[in-house]
Amino acid sequence: MRPRSLRWLIASALLAAITGCPSGNASLGDQCGDTSDCASMLQCLSGTCTPRCQRATDCGDGFSCDASGICTVATGEQGDACTSEDGCAPGLSCQINGADLDATNHLAASCVAENTGHPVGATCDADADCRDGTCALGHCVDLCDETRDCTVGLACMDIPRIDPAHPAANGELFHGCLPSKGNLVWSIPVQSPSQEVLLPVPDAATAVSVMLTVDDPKQLVGVTSLTSPGGVKADLITPCPLAACDPIRALFKNHVRHRPELAQSVLAMPSRPDVPLVAGAYQMTVSSLRQVPGGVVGGSAIPRVTALVKLDSGVLLNLHFYFLDLTDHPCSDAIGSPVFDATLAQSNAGFQHDFLGEIRAIFSHGGVAIGSATYENITGHPDLDGLDASDLPALLALGHYADGINIFFVRTVSPAGIQALGPNPGPALAGTRQSGIVVGIDSLCYRSWTQLARLTSHEVARYMGLYHNIETETDAMGSVLEDPILDSDDASTNLMFYSEFGGVDLSEGQRNILTRSPVLR
Repeated sequence: MRPRSLRWLIASALLAAITGCPSGNASLGDQCGDTSDCASMLQCLSGTCTPRCQRATDCGDGFSCDASGICTVATGEQGDACTSEDGCAPGLSCQINGADLDATNHLAASCVAENTGHPVGATCDADADCRDGTCALGHCVDLCDETRDCTVGLACMDIPRIDPAHPAANGELFHGCLPSKGNLVWSIPVQSPSQEVLLPVPDAATAVSVMLTVDDPKQLVGVTSLTSPGGVKADLITPCPLAACDPIRALFKNHVRHRPELAQSVLAMPSRPDVPLVAGAYQMTVSSLRQVPGGVVGGSAIPRVTALVKLDSGVLLNLHFYFLDLTDHPCSDAIGSPVFDATLAQSNAGFQHDFLGEIRAIFSHGGVAIGSATYENITGHPDLDGLDASDLPALLALGHYADGINIFFVRTVSPAGIQALGPNPGPALAGTRQSGIVVGIDSLCYRSWTQLARLTSHEVARYMGLYHNIETETDAMGSVLEDPILDSDDASTNLMFYSEFGGVDLSEGQRNILTRSPVLR
């Protein structure tokens, strides 16, 4: 309930009428009888000239804010049809009825008594957790007609309904208030090793990321099939213990970026700018899997699913640099010091100008600006200073920033020949086994800071969702696989060329996908 009661407002207006009010051009705080008594940018509210409203919350419970900035008393009583929270009288809220649709093909709603739950914007697991009776994308939502019906920082948008009590409503749209920018993160419950779940995507979403994990590091986890709200189905991987599977070809033919992986994987949408992100409920089959000769079979671990929806387009990429113990590292001639750590990196010309400066230049071509940078040392992990690739999850789990990308510098990465390593795509979440990328500082023994910047930028772009423009892997028929982004060619001048000697170019389609990444702010 908003703080101002209707009874108090009516009493104040009557008192103003009795005592008399100035007319014409009354100023802020002057008494008034109606809005015509006040200056043009003011309204008469509770017998006092006050600023015109921009949002319904400026008026109080039981009022709406019209297009002229005037607070209007709500007329909706118990049981009346409504389309917005501010259409109901004080003490009532506008709540979805069930699965019925109104004349606009949105879910019908009525004015009913408010619950005792959380206010709009608070986290929730179910409708009953929310004062106004609607939980969506893990947050309490108010119904609305337009953005001025929502509190500041929220916007009115089409949201697909997920309602265990009324399955017929699943996927149907309603107008609700969600944050106008940033990321929304929530958990989707799963009770079995393979289960179909619903992923709601509002019409304001610019990107979607789903992280799946299992506790058993020997089992794969992922989305095995995905059906769009329009009914288009993508089989991302098919269990096939006896016949030959071709998960690599499936990886490239579908319109999402996803590959089931051991213990944790990430699904990212959209993967191509020509395939729009559709509002509605996506049907996902999430599964644990076991690798067997010739393919995969169903696993026994129960997946945990964390969904993330990005509600704006970002341009700022924050970088968080972590330094393992690099004392007496092998490339002291290139760095100019036998020790390389967080303190030295902030003053070292090679790191700041040649390395970080080149990263800034590369990503500026992609429409991304490098924002803030943080520096810190990681001590007490001698087993990770020289990293074996099998220990990558233990290192990346130390990354505690969800905004931007965590970049770890280690002495070496083995097996030999690996200079940088990271997930593709990576999660916009902290503290997971995939929360960052790793770079071997020994590359500087035979490469320049500028070359290391290109290598690092390549891995960062993979984390943000780009594939190699041409893969070293082939499908089951031996065919070369290329990035499905239509204008991404196989030129060696592209940033996503697999070789360390590739270029820094990006196509318009690649830039589009980069700017949708949930790690951006």
